[in-house]
Amino acid sequence: MPEPLSSSRQPVSAEDVPTVSESRIKHAVGTQEKNGDMGAFILNPHKIHFATQGKGEHIALFLRQHPLTQIPWVLSAIILIVTPIIVLPALMPVLPFTIPPNYELVLMLFWYLATGAFIFINYILWYYNVNVVTNKRVIDIDFIYLLVQEVTATRITQIEDVTYRRVGVFAGLFDYGNVFVQTAGAESNIEFLRVPKPKQISQVLIRLMGQTT
Repeated sequence: MPEPLSSSRQPVSAEDVPTVSESRIKHAVGTQEKNGDMGAFILNPHKIHFATQGKGEHIALFLRQHPLTQIPWVLSAIILIVTPIIVLPALMPVLPFTIPPNYELVLMLFWYLATGAFIFINYILWYYNVNVVTNKRVIDIDFIYLLVQEVTATRITQIEDVTYRRVGVFAGLFDYGNVFVQTAGAESNIEFLRVPKPKQISQVLIRLMGQTT
C-alpha cells in the first residue's frame, strides 16, 4: 500500500528518548509474531515499519480497529452493489418514460464507480488509521480525511496511567474496546478506539512502563 500523503501534526521524535531494551521487549511481549483479527492486532511484528521510526526503535504492538466495527459500511456497500440489479428491473415497467439502453449503461457505470470509490475510501481509512506501540513511544496515526493525516505520539516514560473499556454486548463477545493512555505534563493523551484485545494491550503497555530505562 502507498505511504500516507500528508501530515497535520508530527509525533514526538524517537531520537534521544528513553528506551526499553530488546531483551526487556521480549520479556514484555515475547519473541513470536502473532497476527490476529485480520491484521488488526499484531504482536511483536517483524516486517512492519513506519515513516517516523527511529534507529533502534522496535514495534511491540501494531493495531487497527476491530474488523467487526467496519460492518456498517460493508453492509452499505453490499446494498449499493445489489440495488441496481434488484431495483432497476422493478422500476422499469412502472416508469412513465423509457430509459434508452445507452443511458442505462451510463447510469450503471456511474453508480458502480461511485460505489467503488465509497468502498476504497472506507477501506483506506481503516487500513491507515493505526496505533503503534514501540520500545520508545506510543503513536496514534489518524486519517481525518483521505489526504489529511494526524499523528500523535508520547514517550513511554511519560505514561501515567492506562485503562481500557468494553462497551456493549458485541464488544464483550468479540473482545474489542477502547484503551486510554493518560500522559504527564504537556504530552497528548492517546486513545486506541475499538481495537481488539484491549485488556492485553493494557497489560503490554503497563509492562513496558515498568521496564523503561
